[in-house]
Amino acid sequence: MPSNFVGLVLENCELPFPNHGHVVLGDPSPILFYPISSSEVRCLVDVPGSKLPSVASGEMAHHLKTMVAPQVPPQIRDAFISAVEKGNIRTMPNRSMPADPIHTPGALLLGDAFNMRHPLTGGGMTVALSDIVILRDLLNPLVDLTNKESLSKYIESFYTLRKPVASTINTLAGALYKVFLASPDDARSEMRRACFDYLSLGGVCSSGPVALLSGLNPRPMSLVLHFFAVAIFGVGRLLVPLPSVKRLWLGARLISVRRHLLLELLKYFKI
Repeated sequence: MPSNFVGLVLENCELPFPNHGHVVLGDPSPILFYPISSSEVRCLVDVPGSKLPSVASGEMAHHLKTMVAPQVPPQIRDAFISAVEKGNIRTMPNRSMPADPIHTPGALLLGDAFNMRHPLTGGGMTVALSDIVILRDLLNPLVDLTNKESLSKYIESFYTLRKPVASTINTLAGALYKVFLASPDDARSEMRRACFDYLSLGGVCSSGPVALLSGLNPRPMSLVLHFFAVAIFGVGRLLVPLPSVKRLWLGARLISVRRHLLLELLKYFKI
């Protein structure tokens, strides 16, 4: 699903947890806050769909003040409204684009020009830097970079070696975005709460997903395990202390939604 980020810079405010990034599970989609200097905080509001309220006509400012501001943490709400009123609003389209290698002798695409994922998790830079390190190590033994035939063999290896990190981060970015979207569907809403509460458990329930997000654990199977662990955790909560017919039905639908979401996202594992 395409979306857009609407960007603002909040001045002279302090986040609820200083020096940390914040994700607000807003309605209908997440809102991000993170410090960019000692006195400034960048805010990115995700707006689902390809059509945006007009910035020039004031529709965007109205949307941000009436729909988004009430969901912003109280500590920074005034700074958010002040930033909206200043009018320095920027927009950026969000896209997901699996890598499609183009075998052109002597040329190579990197970064978002080659492979793009939803920026909710900030995985783009992680994948780009990982690609650079892999490519550096591959090309290090070469003395002559003008030999296109020899260079092409190393580049083919690059496409294979980058898959674990890139596929894991891309899939997780897409999965979290879909999970964090607000939905009138009870099963999807329950899945959203289960994912948040699973991360809040701490220990391996938080360190595991963070290791996946940061590229420190490039094993796709670990992602699959945590994916189903969240589903089991969510169903378990519905069955305790006493299951009801409604809760059993909701648990079955939660597993069905989770399975459908996983199958939809598995396409990223081939990149």
